[in-house]
Amino acid sequence: MAKKKNNTRAKVKEVSEDLTTTENFLDRNRKTIILLSGAILAVLVGYIGYLKFIKEPAEVASQEEIWNAFYAFENDSTQIAIDGTENFSGMEYIADKYKGTSGGDISNYAMGIMSMENGEFETALDYLDNCSFEDVMIGNLCIGLQGDCYVELGEYKKAAKYFQNAANREANEFTSPMFLKKAGLALEELGETSKANKLYTKIKTEYANSEVASDIDKYIGRTNS
Repeated sequence: MAKKKNNTRAKVKEVSEDLTTTENFLDRNRKTIILLSGAILAVLVGYIGYLKFIKEPAEVASQEEIWNAFYAFENDSTQIAIDGTENFSGMEYIADKYKGTSGGDISNYAMGIMSMENGEFETALDYLDNCSFEDVMIGNLCIGLQGDCYVELGEYKKAAKYFQNAANREANEFTSPMFLKKAGLALEELGETSKANKLYTKIKTEYANSEVASDIDKYIGRTNS
């Protein structure tokens, strides 16, 4: 009996450590996420001339206002990016004023990331919920980051839901296996090992060439009934 309890405790500890490790994705890939945001912004600005003739002025204004704040964000000048200066508006202002525009979406996304870095996960959820991207990578990451927030808040059921939504929204070799694994770990925290096993098996069969699949047999093995 004592051995069984020790094994259970060890397994719980292992799951928690694995989930914490996957949460470090934001820290390890912050620059990549920012550069992806920048790529989207560059494409959007390529349409400004077109937008001036057919879109609402707010759409153009949001893109014109965001540049300086975005550069501050890209260069890790977090507080300047949030507050702005006497010469330009910060992302906090742009996120609120230009909701529903491309500049507003990017500002809400950036504010969500910065709020997460400050440990303000409920605030981060509010910001991330206010942005919508058609781009595959950024759209998936935005949903997945909400899952990370729920993990930090201890709401594993919601976390698993968001991770699965992120994995299935636009399936791809990069984000899908990563979020399937995160969903599996969240489900393990809930004690739903059979559901977790199905997700790990999906990684093995459908994303065999992904980095995540390299050690997925370990997760499949520990969740086998």
